[in-house]
Amino acid sequence: MKKFLILIVALLLIVSGCSGKEADGSGGDGKKKGKKDVITVWTYPHYRENEETGQQSYEEDLIELIKEVEAENPDIKVEHEILSWAEGPKKFDVALNSGNPPDIFFSVMETKFIDTGLAVPLDDYMTDEDWEDMEQFAIDNFSTDGNLWAISQWISIHTWGGNRGLMEEAGADVDKIMKDGWTWQEFYEIADKISKMKNKDGKKIYGFSTAGDTETYEHLMRNNGVLRTVDEDGKFLWDGDKAIETMEFMKKMMDEGIMPKETAGFDSQKVIDMFGDVEVGIYGRTGPYQVRFNDNRNEEIDAGKIDGEKIDFVLLPFPHNEGEKEVATGGGGGMWLFKQKKYKGDEHTENAAKVLKHLTGTKSSIAAATMFIPPARKSGQEMYADLLQLETENGQFIQRTLDYVVPGAKLDPDLAQKYAQLKNDGITPKFQGFISGELTPEEAVEEWTKVADQLLK
Repeated sequence: MKKFLILIVALLLIVSGCSGKEADGSGGDGKKKGKKDVITVWTYPHYRENEETGQQSYEEDLIELIKEVEAENPDIKVEHEILSWAEGPKKFDVALNSGNPPDIFFSVMETKFIDTGLAVPLDDYMTDEDWEDMEQFAIDNFSTDGNLWAISQWISIHTWGGNRGLMEEAGADVDKIMKDGWTWQEFYEIADKISKMKNKDGKKIYGFSTAGDTETYEHLMRNNGVLRTVDEDGKFLWDGDKAIETMEFMKKMMDEGIMPKETAGFDSQKVIDMFGDVEVGIYGRTGPYQVRFNDNRNEEIDAGKIDGEKIDFVLLPFPHNEGEKEVATGGGGGMWLFKQKKYKGDEHTENAAKVLKHLTGTKSSIAAATMFIPPARKSGQEMYADLLQLETENGQFIQRTLDYVVPGAKLDPDLAQKYAQLKNDGITPKFQGFISGELTPEEAVEEWTKVADQLLK
C-alpha cells in the first residue's frame, strides 16, 4: 500500500510538471505559446535625415525593413536600439561578457566575439544565391576558421583623391590611372609638376598631402609588397628594407616640397580644407563618400551659398612600387548573430537568423548607397546604381577596386591587444618622430622594431 501511494504521488508530480510547462506556454523551447518571439537588434546611427534632399535617416530605413520582416513572419517581434558611437561598443562588450548579448549586432570583424562561444556562424543560413551575390571581399573580411561570422552590408574602400584639372595640367592621363593604376614614380612625377603650380590666390599648390598619422604609410607599404604590420602568427613585418624604402619615398617628397614639411601637425580635416582651397592636387586618404560631398560642394558654389572654386574630383588608386602588385585597402561592417548564455532555443536562433538575413538583404543596400559606399551585395549595387553613380568614371573605379581589396590580418584577441600597444608605444610615436624630421627612416624603423621585439616575443 505504501509503495502504491508513493507511485501515485510521483505520477502527480510528473503531471504537475508537465502542466506547469503548458501553463507558462513555453512548450520547453523558451518561447511562450501565443506570444511573439522577440528578436533584439543593436546598431548605430550611420546617417541622418536630410530634409532638403528627402533622405531618410538610417533608423527610418531600418524600421521599414523591420516592418517587412515582421509582416512576413507574424510570430516575430523585432526590438531595435540605436546605440551611440561613443558608448555603444562598451555597452555591447558588457552585454556580451555577461552572457546576454542582443540577437543581432552591427560591428566590424572582431575575433574576440568568436572566442566567447556566443557568436553563431552563418554558413548554414546562406543560400547558393547569397554566396553568389556577395562580393568576395565581403565574405573574406568576415570569415575565419572556415566560417562566415557576419553578413556584410557594405565595403569601405580607402582611396586617394585628386583634382582632375590640376592633374591633367601636369600631363596626367587620369582616366588611365583610374583604370590601370600607377607606380610610385609615375605618381611622383605628376605630384612634382603640380607642386610647381600656384592657385588663383598666388599660393603654392602641393602635389600631395596627407594627415600626420601612419595611415598613408601603411597604404604605401601594402603597395610595396608588405600587406600586414603584424601577421596572424605574431611576426612583425615593418622591420626591413622595405619599411625604410617607403619612409625614404615620403621623406623625398617632403624634402623637395611636394608634401608640406608641416605634415606632422596635419589632421584629415586640415588636408581636406587645403584640397578644397586648391592648395593640394592629390591627397590621402579618402573614399567613395567624398564624391557626393564634392558634388554637393560644387552645387553650393553654383547656388552662391559658399565661396570657392569648383573641383572636378576623382578617386585614385594607391600607387604601387615598381614590380609590386597594386593593392587596395578596405573594411566593412556587418550584422552578427548571437545566442545567449541562457540559450533561448533553436527556434529563436532560426528566427533571429531570418531577421538578420532580411536586414542584410538587397533592399538594405539603401544604407550603403545613401553613404555613397559600395554595397556588399551585387544585387544592391544594381538596385541603387543611379544613386551610386556607377556609370561615371568614379563609379567604374569603385567597381574595379572591389576586385583587389585585401582584408586586414585577423589577429586573436591577445595578439590584437599586443598590436594595439605596439602601435601606441612604438609605431605611432616613432613615425611622428620621422615625419617631423627628428628621426631618420633607419632610426624610426630600428626604434619601433625594438618595441615590437619586446611586445611580441
